[in-house]
Amino acid sequence: MDEARRRRARSKPAAAPAASDALIAALFGDADSGLVLVDARGRVEAVNAAAARLLSITPGRVRRRPAAELLRSVVAGEDPVAEAFGVARGEREALLLTKPGTELPVLLRSYRFGQPPRLLLSFRDLTQPRRMREELRRHERLATLGQLSAGVAHEIRNPLAGIGTSAQVLLRRFEPRDERARFVSVILDEVSRLDRIVNSLLQYARPRTPELKADSLARCIEKVLELQSDALAAARVSAQVVVAPRLGPVYIDADLVTQVLLNLTVNALQAMPDGGTLRFDVRALRRRRAPRGPGRRASDRARLPRGLPSWVTYQQVRVSDSGVGIPRGLQSKLFDPFFSTRPQGTGLGLSISQTIMQEHGGSIAIASREGRGTTVLLNFPVEKRNGERRQLDARPDDAHAAHR
Repeated sequence: MDEARRRRARSKPAAAPAASDALIAALFGDADSGLVLVDARGRVEAVNAAAARLLSITPGRVRRRPAAELLRSVVAGEDPVAEAFGVARGEREALLLTKPGTELPVLLRSYRFGQPPRLLLSFRDLTQPRRMREELRRHERLATLGQLSAGVAHEIRNPLAGIGTSAQVLLRRFEPRDERARFVSVILDEVSRLDRIVNSLLQYARPRTPELKADSLARCIEKVLELQSDALAAARVSAQVVVAPRLGPVYIDADLVTQVLLNLTVNALQAMPDGGTLRFDVRALRRRRAPRGPGRRASDRARLPRGLPSWVTYQQVRVSDSGVGIPRGLQSKLFDPFFSTRPQGTGLGLSISQTIMQEHGGSIAIASREGRGTTVLLNFPVEKRNGERRQLDARPDDAHAAHR
């Protein structure tokens, strides 16, 4: 009899796991963040309501399925679930793919516990905080560059023109074999480089208004690949273009969009010194309409009209390379003016690209993993509308004219 009692006592679960399960149940009921409980085999045990909403899933349909299928990263080869099992506690930002195929920036926290080890994954939507942070930083940069741009045009451009003209006169006076002619040619090359930097700065600080017309994003990609055909061959990079069927036209300024794609292509080629693959994907997607708040133009601060759809349709160009990737510590600085990872770079290419995308009413985002490549996401609204215009003294009534 005593032996039977001892066997029953040994078969009872310990108090700690029961307490852990009760705590997890309480967290699942109250948490505003998304929570996913993963068992030792990497399968989903439970998801809370916030996770179901953020990932657009039905909780009952994902239970017992591999968690890696639920929490997928945009970066190829990256597995957030496997990485979380490798550490007791972890925290990092990630860009997840949701069920409808859209991207969700999140702050991902992981907690490993128990024997055999289970995993509790917590993630919080960073869409709105990131948008507000980027918008604040952008306005700060624009304010500084706006003050400098007028002075730069007069204080640098005029002396450069004088230096360039004088150097050309000197060059004509030297014989082609004269050693001094080589030094004058260096002066002219450097003058041209400085002039390009000044032009880039002015373009970033004072972008022209896009002339929106119904056009095809695929046509812009074809033009870029045609312009870069020799560079692609020299770099031993193969280009792939995948366009979703039945895509309609989108309202863009084709010249400006081509400039953005050309800049991204050049960056990708430089990131693949040993060759690789450059892929362009064009597809349609839907996103929730961003909530309006302070810091935007006057028309955006008004209350949304009744009956306005809560979803916005976009066309997305996804530019992916198989290059060296970008170190995590540098990714937050990529859109800063004059920041470059290349010694000869001006650091204005991505800044100008971001401004062009915002002037289209769209967005640009970068997901990268060092050693695994980089993916750039360009989102263009299908509806015909411009982005923010910097008209500091415009009347409130004029703000509505900018939203076309």
